[in-house]
Amino acid sequence: MPFFRGKRQRDCWLLLLLLVIPAVNTTAQTTQSNEASRTGSSAAFATLAAPVPPDIDGRLDEEAWAAAVPRSDFTQQNPDEGAPGTERTEFRIIYTDAAVYVAIRAYDSQADQISAQLTRRDEESPSDWVGVGFDSYHDRRTAFVFLVNAAGVKRDIYFYDDNNEDTSWDAVWDVATSRDPEGWTAEFRIPFSQLRFPAAPRYTFGLQVYRMLNRRNEEQFWRLPPKDQSGFVSLFGELEGIEGITPPRRIEVMPYVSATGAWAPSEDGNPFQTGTDHTGRVGADFNIGVTSNLTLSATINPDFGQVEADPAVVNLTAFETFFPEKRPFFNEGIDIFRFPIVLGDGPEANEQLFYSRRIGRAPQGEADERGGYAESLRETTILGAGKLSGKTPSGWTVGLIGALTAEEQADVVDSAGTSHKDIVEPRSGYFVGRLARDFRNGQTQVGLFATVVDRGLPSNLMDLRSSAYAGGLKWSHRFRNDTWSVQGWVVGSHVRGSAEAIEDTQTSSAHYYQRPDNDYVTFDPTRTSLSGYAGQFTFGKHAGNWRFSTGIDTRSPGFEVNDMGFQRDADRTIQFVWLNRRWLQPGKVFRNFNVNFSQYSAWSYGWDRLGLGGNVNTNFTLLNYWSGYFGLAKSFPGLSKTALRGGPAFTEPSSIHSWAGFHSDSRKSVRGGFNTFFSVNDESGSWVYNLSPNISARPATNIDLTFAPSLFRQFDTWQYLDDAEALGTDHYIFGKLEQTTLNMTLRANLTFTPDMSLQVYAQPFVSSGNVVGYRRVADPRADLFEDRFEDFDPSQVTKDDEDVYIDLDRDGASDIELENPDFTFVSFRSNVVLRWEYTLGSTLFLVWQHGREDDYSDGQFRLGQGLSNLFSADQENTFVIKFNYWLSL
Repeated sequence: MPFFRGKRQRDCWLLLLLLVIPAVNTTAQTTQSNEASRTGSSAAFATLAAPVPPDIDGRLDEEAWAAAVPRSDFTQQNPDEGAPGTERTEFRIIYTDAAVYVAIRAYDSQADQISAQLTRRDEESPSDWVGVGFDSYHDRRTAFVFLVNAAGVKRDIYFYDDNNEDTSWDAVWDVATSRDPEGWTAEFRIPFSQLRFPAAPRYTFGLQVYRMLNRRNEEQFWRLPPKDQSGFVSLFGELEGIEGITPPRRIEVMPYVSATGAWAPSEDGNPFQTGTDHTGRVGADFNIGVTSNLTLSATINPDFGQVEADPAVVNLTAFETFFPEKRPFFNEGIDIFRFPIVLGDGPEANEQLFYSRRIGRAPQGEADERGGYAESLRETTILGAGKLSGKTPSGWTVGLIGALTAEEQADVVDSAGTSHKDIVEPRSGYFVGRLARDFRNGQTQVGLFATVVDRGLPSNLMDLRSSAYAGGLKWSHRFRNDTWSVQGWVVGSHVRGSAEAIEDTQTSSAHYYQRPDNDYVTFDPTRTSLSGYAGQFTFGKHAGNWRFSTGIDTRSPGFEVNDMGFQRDADRTIQFVWLNRRWLQPGKVFRNFNVNFSQYSAWSYGWDRLGLGGNVNTNFTLLNYWSGYFGLAKSFPGLSKTALRGGPAFTEPSSIHSWAGFHSDSRKSVRGGFNTFFSVNDESGSWVYNLSPNISARPATNIDLTFAPSLFRQFDTWQYLDDAEALGTDHYIFGKLEQTTLNMTLRANLTFTPDMSLQVYAQPFVSSGNVVGYRRVADPRADLFEDRFEDFDPSQVTKDDEDVYIDLDRDGASDIELENPDFTFVSFRSNVVLRWEYTLGSTLFLVWQHGREDDYSDGQFRLGQGLSNLFSADQENTFVIKFNYWLSL
């Protein structure tokens, strides 16, 4: 449903920025006249005050609704854009001092075929839906959207930057639905406290009303957003007539109480692994309206016991694994604080200045067991966190986040039975700030962004950075009727710490200053600070059937934001071009069709070419609503700064990648599909493929089951293993790795009422890797791939369960010893969550978390044996009960 989807803004080219700046003034008048056409009389709705508010029961039989003026001028966006709705839709809006009320009647000549899936709140489902969106700031960039399906399931979404969405936003509002022979109705009560707007004698809000008729996949809008235009909120109509109200001073408090019981295997003599652990927590969340436009959200001693566990992974790269944020406090309203620092998709797509999982992360230090036992801590206590966010009438966007985490001390009992405490994580303060200003009705925005981390380091954690700062400027300018855009940002970073900490920074996988062929930066082990910068400039056309963008992105070698953000690498400049042709109207075969072409090239700051390539890909929807995609990419040889993990740069071979997927109509009770990826390199002999089918079923309107296995296989002829010094020189050891990974994701959702649901998640995981040959780097920049390595004869390599021994000079003695790289890792993780919203805004959680895992040096993939080992492995079980209560003062 496009009403729920944000459209990705593409990145653009710096050089053309100079060409379009002169067009700003000449296009302002055109843009203003276009806005006027959007807000003419046909796009305005006048509401009226209700002396007596209606009861929220889904039946529109009160006098207040009879007196309200209805509107029914709805237009299809899909399947027949511009045509009137095939079924009549009508809405009314009234208000009181405290809330706005919306009534929507969805007439249906086949009322017995209304779709009504019963799911957990905020679940998108193939149902008949209606919804209303308010741009209460009236800035044409932000909107609060409220939806309900015919079964009474609620969804709420916050839109920002015109067409991006935050589905994690949860408001406290009420709605009821009912069905009759004429169709179905929905009755909304949305408190003004859940919207944001400045004080004024009379108000004009942006307004949109929506209907989804599921059996026809028909989407109706009161104010049609054309498919070939990029905006959404900017295309709203207007709601007029609200007057005589005062924006409420919002004070919401949600105290909670939770209790946790954990059972795990015990270890004789270990006082920290007795087999049981019981804890209790008390805390609270707050939302306080500082002004009518600014809201302060705070949490004290937060509890995230209901959060689903991260999936298992095997990471053989030099880079950290990214896991998405799942904690509600950090997810809700986080759009203001998003600052991506990446171009496009791929492994780097999650790079950003603010990665909220840095707050409360697992302790970075380790306790010294002293021959005895040490406590293992999985997370850092968040003492408190707060957010101040909002938007002023003059167009200023304000966002501040502050958090304080505790100094974590791990208990230690040494071999003599004496107790100690070791600090494993310092007390740390975190700060994020954003200040932005809108111009030209939100089509131009300029803003500042900053992050700060400050740690109070004890003597045993001087390898951590003591402080980290990042800050920059970001801008976006849309013009020519919101069809073209210029946008970009510049950011500077600065980190401080001991010489040990900054040395670790310079030699980390993001920088590798120590590379012997790195002649354009200086590795200085005595440094106590490091600074860098990054920037991005883009230009493009993002509306119409033909779209394009082109851009440049750069990071200096010293750019570092991993204390508060997520960053994989630095020291590179990337140029790209993207071109898209799309067909949005149904034809003889396709309902819609997209073709994309992209090209990129990358260089280091030493002007070494790091990469060159391009791809062609397409996605489509058939007339029967089955959909698919496929693509083909080619990458040419380029230097990798990371392949030797701090050694000289290595010439990566060229490769060909392909991907495809196909999915059935999601409205059906049984649906499925598959995704696949394949990559091959003739020069190196490496290949990889991944196949991920999925099947889902709804045996009843309140049950949804999903089974999604995934098979990953690869043969990598140059998997990095280790580096070692032997016979007077450095050696970089690689292996020929055969790896197989199979995991299965299973989900079951059972919904009893719109306010009570049971969710089950389980993932068994088996991964094995077997090194079948060993080699060392001979000439990392040789023209031919085979000349870049020297293979070891099998007689030179000896291995046991623990180690591998390599005889370089064939004298019968081992010269290099490394850990046996063969592995099998098995894991099972599951969550069972019962969620009950027992009264408006208040929730009870009952959670069971189960986990078990094992690993051993057997690189042979045997599914049966792996599963047998998995389910005989030690298990951990955690039970959580959490109760919170929403208070509005």
